[in-house]
This record gives sequence, structure tokens and C-alpha cells, in this order.
Amino acid sequence: MSESFDRSSTASESGATGSAADERGRTVAIHQPNYLPWLGYFEKIKQSDVFVLLDDAEYSSGSWINRNKIKTPHGWTWLTVPVRGTSGPIADVEIVDDGWRETHRKSLQASYGGAAHYEEFGAFFAATYARSWESLCELNVHLLRQLADRLELDCEFVRASTLEVDASGCERIVRLCAELGADRYYSGEGARSYNDPALFEDAGITLEYQSFDPPRYEQRFGEFLPTLSVVDPLLNVGVEGTRDLLETVTDDA
Repeated sequence: MSESFDRSSTASESGATGSAADERGRTVAIHQPNYLPWLGYFEKIKQSDVFVLLDDAEYSSGSWINRNKIKTPHGWTWLTVPVRGTSGPIADVEIVDDGWRETHRKSLQASYGGAAHYEEFGAFFAATYARSWESLCELNVHLLRQLADRLELDCEFVRASTLEVDASGCERIVRLCAELGADRYYSGEGARSYNDPALFEDAGITLEYQSFDPPRYEQRFGEFLPTLSVVDPLLNVGVEGTRDLLETVTDDA
């Protein structure tokens, strides 16, 4: 097994134990490593014992892999990481330059500097954007690991590129799950169109779909906007408040 599958690693990388695993069996979820993704992405992490970062999937221009939404006094806006090229594996996508880092730092400060929990994360984002990043994947994985760790989500992260699974489509998903000893695959709702339930059944893996209605929370600047980047709930209601939001959807997932 790969180095990233080492059970002696840090809290956010270690295999989960406890009630979730006991009740539902070993759960695997799989997703591309997105940039500062929304709350639902972290609910998938929370549900998982192992979360596979699909870093060898084809990069899709205009997707969530290099951008996400935050709320400003004038409505939502994009935070976009500029990249070179529009195709190839996500792991190979290069960031174009360093100018975006200060733009993102200032945008977060301008939109959330007055938020109740900005000070809890201000130094973290300042340090992240003070660092020069060449790889979009490395940036995204860093952010995902760090934010999951702060949310105390007991889940192991594994990069798909470290697992020798030679297959495509739904067959690859099933084989990745089998390689990781999954009893349950926690899938996004959008995958219904290409998941093959028979393949999961033959492999002895329960297929379950995420059912996620974005919960409301205290938000600045007028009318509530759902499905923003996770930075919005984190900076508005803090770690404990965001954990509570994740708990509100777990029983219905």
C-alpha cells in the first residue's frame, strides 16, 4: 500500500474509528481536489474513513478545481487561481504566476475582516498566500488537509495517483474502493448517471448517495447565499458552528 495510506500518520490522514465506521462499515468517498470547496464537500469528508483525492483525473477548465465563490458586500464573486493550459491530469496543472495570492488574501480580508471568526483563520490564510505555489493540486490538497484538520474530521486522505488501479469510469471507482477495503461508497448525487449499482453489488460494496441541503447560518451582507466556499461558514460562525452545520445533515445523508 502507498505511503499516503499509512495509518500511523497525522490526525487528518489517519483511518477513522468509532461510531460511523462501526455502524456503516468502512466508508470511502472520492472527489477531485477542489479549491476551497463548499460545505457539502466537507460533509463527504466527515462521512468518510478514507477520502480519495482524484488527482489523476482530467483537469476541467471552468470547474471548481481552480476557483470558488465568496460573498462580498455586493454579492458573490469568484476567487480564481490562474493556471497554465486547459487539459491534462489535475496533478500536472501549473499555476501561472504569484499575483493571485495577494488578490485572494485581500479579497478574504475585505469581505470577512469584520466577520466574527476572521481572526481564527486570518494568520492561516496569510501564511498560505505568502507561500509561492507552482502546483494547483499541491495548493488544494494543502488547504483541504489543513481545514479538515481544524474541523477535526477524522478521515484519511489518499491520492488516487498513488494507487495502482488500471481501469476507467465506474469500474475504476469500484476497484479503488476495493483496494482500500471499503464496505460502503459514499457518492455524490451527480454520479447517478454513470454509477453502475451492479458493479458495487458484485464487489460487496454498499452504494449510498449524499443527500445534502445546504443549511442556513448567520451570514453577512444581506440575503443568505448558499453553496459558497467553506470559508464563508468558517469565518462567519467558526469551527464549532461549522461542525454543527455538518452534524445537521449527517443523519439525512
